[in-house]
Amino acid sequence: MKRRTTAKIRAVASAKEPEDRRASILDATLRLIATDGVDSVTHRRVAAAAGVPLGSTTYYFESREHLLREAFRRYLDQIQSLQNRVARTMAKTTVAGLVDYLVEMTQREFEDEQMVLAEYELTLFAARDAEIAEALHAWDAFMLGHLAGAFETMGAQRPFDAARTVLNMMRGHELDSLSRHDTDAEGLRRRLTVVVSALVESKRLEGAKRKR
Repeated sequence: MKRRTTAKIRAVASAKEPEDRRASILDATLRLIATDGVDSVTHRRVAAAAGVPLGSTTYYFESREHLLREAFRRYLDQIQSLQNRVARTMAKTTVAGLVDYLVEMTQREFEDEQMVLAEYELTLFAARDAEIAEALHAWDAFMLGHLAGAFETMGAQRPFDAARTVLNMMRGHELDSLSRHDTDAEGLRRRLTVVVSALVESKRLEGAKRKR
């Protein structure tokens, strides 16, 4: 019985090794992008950063483009997991609740500022790579649906337009924060409260105009 258990543990560990090595390569790619930009990524530099043989990067990723695309997808998967964890603990049925959620997400993302920097390096690269653009647009659709649901619950006149407005505002804030190295959580909270309140109130204001 003990031999079977030991053999099973070894089999599981062996199966995880390729997965772990692949993840290490992608994480090293993201770090390299954050420090030196997308153009710095080569199989050789990534292998050195990940501490693996050069053959490992070419085994898992057939080209530099493949490596960049998979690194971006890994990052987006991590952010989506973060979003799901935060969303489960915070109600977004009021202006204050939605603002709290958005500020919390920003604070949590900036716990690793280098990864946010890698995200925006790859977002710019999406203009030149259709597959990365597709991954980015899929993420946008996920977040827009999530935010639009919150705005619809609060009675916003145009929930998807409201969601797009807030998403664009958050991106502008994150880009500004990268150069300042300060997310200014309270300043963000004030500005978001003004914007989200106005977007929710648009339904009432539209109705008032029609009555005139």
